[in-house]
Amino acid sequence: MADEDTKEFFQKIIFTNEEILKLRILLYSLKIRALNAQILSANSGAFAASYGVVAAEIIHFNNKIQDVNEKLTKAITVVIRMASEMQKISKVNRLLHVSVETCRSRGVNLDHYKNIEYSLNNRNGEKEMLDLQLRKEFDDIRHIVRSSTKLCLEGRTVSLQTRIESATIVENQKLFLAVAESFDGALNIIETSYRYLSKLW
Repeated sequence: MADEDTKEFFQKIIFTNEEILKLRILLYSLKIRALNAQILSANSGAFAASYGVVAAEIIHFNNKIQDVNEKLTKAITVVIRMASEMQKISKVNRLLHVSVETCRSRGVNLDHYKNIEYSLNNRNGEKEMLDLQLRKEFDDIRHIVRSSTKLCLEGRTVSLQTRIESATIVENQKLFLAVAESFDGALNIIETSYRYLSKLW
């Protein structure tokens, strides 16, 4: 990662973390609603039993999205650690480079700064390897985000089932419809977040 990319990189990290936090809060409230719907369907008798199954599907989808966010958080933690190491290497490289140039300009005997030059070459090799690893981690983040966008299609199927089930229930129908609508609204926010992250990465 070139030094000029550092600012852009950290902006990506900040924006991604903001999206993850927003989704974490949203998923928590969605899970509570789905659990309430399960309890409500259990207490509403046999005619609402199928809604309990749909509520379980919402919880299952919710858990999948939470898993994606956990993977994303872990990947970002690794990337931050690697970027920090990269910055340290860059600073040491600059100091070593200045030392070599100073020795050359002062006409110091080559043998006196051979070790510095050797260290500089080693550090450059470390930086190149770290840069390759960092690019691989970026690819992993892109893959996680893209797979989560596809996961939202599964959420759309669950959303449709939720609406159909809500329409067939007579008792407490408003409460069941509220769960369906909140899931639909949450799904829109989740999709928007992942599309944004997909463009960001």
